[in-house]
Amino acid sequence: MRITVRVAAVQAEPSWLRLSDGVEQVVELVEAAAMRGARLIAFPEAFLPGYPWWRWIDTNQWNVEYSTRCRENSMTRDGAEMRAITAAAAANGIHVVLGFGERQERRIYLSQAVIDDSGELLSVRRKAGLNSIERKIFASGTPNLPAVHHTPIGKYGALSGQENQRPLLTRALRADEEQIHVAAWPANPAADASGPDSPTTVSRMYALEVGAFVLAPTAVIGPAAWGGMPRPHTTTPTGSAHIYAADGSEVVTPLPEGEDGILYADLEIGTANANGTQCESTRAPRERKDAPPARRGSRRAAAGWQSGPDRWALPMSLVSYPGGITAC
Repeated sequence: MRITVRVAAVQAEPSWLRLSDGVEQVVELVEAAAMRGARLIAFPEAFLPGYPWWRWIDTNQWNVEYSTRCRENSMTRDGAEMRAITAAAAANGIHVVLGFGERQERRIYLSQAVIDDSGELLSVRRKAGLNSIERKIFASGTPNLPAVHHTPIGKYGALSGQENQRPLLTRALRADEEQIHVAAWPANPAADASGPDSPTTVSRMYALEVGAFVLAPTAVIGPAAWGGMPRPHTTTPTGSAHIYAADGSEVVTPLPEGEDGILYADLEIGTANANGTQCESTRAPRERKDAPPARRGSRRAAAGWQSGPDRWALPMSLVSYPGGITAC
């Protein structure tokens, strides 16, 4: 049996280092996607409070100030901010995959939350494979395998950044017959240059390898990202979200590079390889009408539950791969 599921991939500039504004922005985007009939919305990596691109600028004054602000504007997994987001998911009957900076005492992690359409927080996974710059700000999460969540809209999973090209992780998701995958990216100040490590290449190759639809949400990096700092890489906004079918083709025409909005597509989910039909893309609205009634449904949990900081985690061993694969 096949079902048609409308999904949404966010392409928007975060509310840099302003947590309360960022939570409001996330709620508005969730509501906007639900109004257009989306059952799943995917956010970029570290959308709250924004990916720390300032660490790539060799200026200690900026690094100290912005790293402190990053910690202060990261949120906990069980605080008021997360409750506001889960409540929005429940009120609008939509699944949410959110990348955020997770604060625990004085440490912050690059985390990814999965919330179902009843507002239940299914999992929070902390990124373990950090690059040398990320390790200056974030703590490494417990190495674990990702899980596929079995839901009424299909079987979906998520990874952040270059985790999407780590064979141990991608094979775990493929083994559980993942149908929809969220490959969350933070965008790049220098735009998405072509190459084997570029987000577009990695996302497309993931679709081909796993045989799943791939939602590749991406942040937009504009002038507000630098907060008065010199922009060493670009003077124009960058960031482009994509949605791919299992054959690596674009399911829907992307939004213009660097434009805030939401990319929508109708996906036909079934037992065979993923196929898709073009739907639409829209700019993200900043206003909200009446929310549609919540859509709830039973879901079946994938194997691999464990309690503790990283729910839905399976233990794994750290492995070094040929070619020096990095994470971002």
